[in-house]
Amino acid sequence: MASCTATWSLKKRWTANGMKRGVPCWQAQWAGNASSELRRPCSRPSDSMETILSIDLGTSYFKAALFDREMRLVGLSRLPAPVDSPHPGWREIQPEAFQKTLLELVAILQTQFPEEYSRIAGVTFSTQTNSFLLLDERDRPLTPIVLWSDERAVDGFDADGFACEGFQYVTGVPKLSPYLMLAKLDWMRRHQPAVHSCARRLCLISDFLTLWLTGRHVTEASVAGLTGLLDIHKLEWWPATCEKMQLVPECFSEVVRAGTDVGSILPEVADVWHLSPSCRVAAGCLDQYAGAIGAGNHMPGKVSETTGTVLATVRCSDVYASEIPGVYQGPSFREGLYWQMAVEGRGASLLEDFRNLQPDRPEFPVLDAEADLTPPGALGLRLIRPFHGDPRNSFSGLTHEHTRGHMVRCIMETVAFRLEEHMKRLCGEDLPVSLRCCGGATRSRGWLQIKADLLNIACAPPACPEPACLGAALLAGYGMGWNTPQDWPCHITDANLIQPRPQVHEIYQAQHK
Repeated sequence: MASCTATWSLKKRWTANGMKRGVPCWQAQWAGNASSELRRPCSRPSDSMETILSIDLGTSYFKAALFDREMRLVGLSRLPAPVDSPHPGWREIQPEAFQKTLLELVAILQTQFPEEYSRIAGVTFSTQTNSFLLLDERDRPLTPIVLWSDERAVDGFDADGFACEGFQYVTGVPKLSPYLMLAKLDWMRRHQPAVHSCARRLCLISDFLTLWLTGRHVTEASVAGLTGLLDIHKLEWWPATCEKMQLVPECFSEVVRAGTDVGSILPEVADVWHLSPSCRVAAGCLDQYAGAIGAGNHMPGKVSETTGTVLATVRCSDVYASEIPGVYQGPSFREGLYWQMAVEGRGASLLEDFRNLQPDRPEFPVLDAEADLTPPGALGLRLIRPFHGDPRNSFSGLTHEHTRGHMVRCIMETVAFRLEEHMKRLCGEDLPVSLRCCGGATRSRGWLQIKADLLNIACAPPACPEPACLGAALLAGYGMGWNTPQDWPCHITDANLIQPRPQVHEIYQAQHK
């Protein structure tokens, strides 16, 4: 990584108009590209280039997917995210490992789907957020990519010290958390002052990808919105929180909406990725929101959920609600449309932890089948704590009558009850007629049935197995003139719906009381 040769200038101050744009450069010879207007009309690619490369920067896995003009999935590769943990609770990705993994992903696609890969017209992304790195004045990494799940700031973060009047309304973030980027920036300021003082740029993980591809400092509004540093109404960095963090305007990227055409890929990067130099790069969005779009949730009143590493429930709204407790709100792909999201720290990862502690490490379909043999309510079993050591210690009410299948059903029901809490927070009594479901848990029809029964709402698995990649591709297609949001899929066929069973719903209602 780059060494420090200068200090972080504080001469430029915040103004009412937000950020003064700096000169973005990935390499010095490309600094001339900085004056290009990001919102210019997209130059239409050759008609022979008919696919979009959609990269998913997930917490556990990175994926690369190819979609044709009809938004059919025509190629997919995935690799584990190259996460390091140099100290207990730390989670990082080295910038070199980040780039190497992405190059391996696209190399797999190129090998397995050469024709489709050769016709790539655009590149986009769906992404985690609050995962970031610091860059020097030449855009060289000073730090690893510190992931949102990193726990180094859990001890010592003074949330009250960074509280600002109107914080939730302006930023859409319901509370300050040690998992936010700003908490880790504060940790670096206190524990790594030399590195902190050398920094010239803050770069979210998807910003780093965009910088690599285009040489431009650009961030997408929904991704930046969850940092607690953005005014999500003006799409400008908010001086109130930024000044508390001692951050200056020049360190930030320009904010654009999802689907914005960022520009052409750099020629030398096109060579490395084996892409046409006319290939465009489009801003994607937060993975949860991209998954919502891919599942058909992009119109006011629609709701979707993802049971993956975390449990996240997303509602699309044309009204900005006033500070709903525990709900994140963020800007969407068009003005006047908002995402509302409730998040639980653990989703399907609870079942994965349980599986990993089993002596035989069974496949998930085996656990699914065992749970199907047990009754609703799991004979009164309750999950009371995360899994460490003997998994039986995490349950209350465990007796000799309970089998492993009961434990699995209990885990599934625990997540479903948390989903019910999300739905009440987001929708109140105005529940949707159906719920679009995403994430690894959708591979379990039994788990989907539990959700349908408990919520008394029909649940639908996604038509596309990679809804986040699809959502990002739809946004890119929108930016490239291939489609409009009115063209995006939003209907669910009755054949895909998993209907609730009223008698089982009554059992869950009695259990919940």
